[in-house]
Amino acid sequence: MSQTLQHSEQHTGQHTEQHTDLSSEIAAYYAHQMPLLEGRDFEAFVQTFTEDCFFGYEGAWQLRSRPALLEGVRANISRYGTSTIRHWFENRRAEPQPDGSTRVTATCLVSVTDENGDVTFEPSCVVTDELVRTGEGLRARSRVIRHDVPDPGRYYARLAAQHG
Repeated sequence: MSQTLQHSEQHTGQHTEQHTDLSSEIAAYYAHQMPLLEGRDFEAFVQTFTEDCFFGYEGAWQLRSRPALLEGVRANISRYGTSTIRHWFENRRAEPQPDGSTRVTATCLVSVTDENGDVTFEPSCVVTDELVRTGEGLRARSRVIRHDVPDPGRYYARLAAQHG
């Protein structure tokens, strides 16, 4: 019985250590990635995705590949003008998948600070990423963003009308 318990404790400790390592690696990934977008270093931001990535807003646009993502990010972020944007990721949940990838789901809030210091917020959202390990470290193979609005199509149509 003590051998079984000892083996179980070793296995649990190893699992906890691996989970902690993965959690730390995921936190470091986002700590590196999001400031690239916020600093408008779009080329470097896009490199945090796989070459064949999928990026989409539920109920709106969807892109496949780094070049398409680069074009989409440039067009979308331009609507903020000179305002500073920040992405606040919370409640991250990492779920290792059978294929070796990790599904990460997080709630996110985007703050926008204009040149007068006035702050507004985008609608809260849920971000679901599929992260894969590459020779360069973790990369997002897929990102789907779902805003907490009842009619995403109407929300995006309003944004398009405001920002032409």
